[in-house]
Amino acid sequence: MRGANLTALRLAAGLFLAAGLAQAAPAPVTGTPDQTGSSRPRRTQEIQSIGVDPLYTTFAGSVLDVNDKAIPGTEVDLFIDGDRTASTVTGPDGYYELKCRYDYRQDATVILWYIPANRSLLPKAVVLGESKQSVENQLISPCVARAKFTPGHQFRVYLFDPANRIKELEETNCLP
Repeated sequence: MRGANLTALRLAAGLFLAAGLAQAAPAPVTGTPDQTGSSRPRRTQEIQSIGVDPLYTTFAGSVLDVNDKAIPGTEVDLFIDGDRTASTVTGPDGYYELKCRYDYRQDATVILWYIPANRSLLPKAVVLGESKQSVENQLISPCVARAKFTPGHQFRVYLFDPANRIKELEETNCLP
C-alpha cells in the first residue's frame, strides 16, 4: 500500500510540475535509528511552490460621514469593466476590505460603489481607473469622484446627505 501511495504521489507531483503549478523536490532518504535502534530508511516528501499565484489585490478603507463618524453597514461593491467583481459591508468602525483578482497595471475601468444602509445618505461612486476607451469616449462624467489606486493604499470615503452633496457639487462646478 505504501508503494502505491508513493507512486500516486510522484505522479501527482509530476502533473503539477508539468502544469507549472508546483515543483516536487526529491525525497531525501535518511538513515536515522528508530526506537528499536535499527537504522531503516525514512522518506520525507517536500513540495515547494514556484511562485505562481493569481494576482490578488486588496481594496480597503473607511466610510465616514461629514463629521468623520464611521458609517457601519455600508455596502461596498467593486466593478471592473462593468462586472461586479467583489462586494462587502463595512463593519461597526466603517472599515471594509475587498480582495479580488486584479492587476492594477491593466487597461480597465475600476469603480468602487458605496451604498449606505442609512437612506438619508446618498450613494457614492469613486473611479479608481479608467480604460483608454472609456476616456476617449467620455463615458464617465468628470463630476464623478476619482482616486488613483496604489497597492496598499486605503481609501477614506465621505458620504453626504443631499444638502451637503449639493454643496460638494457646487464647489466642483458640477451643477448647471
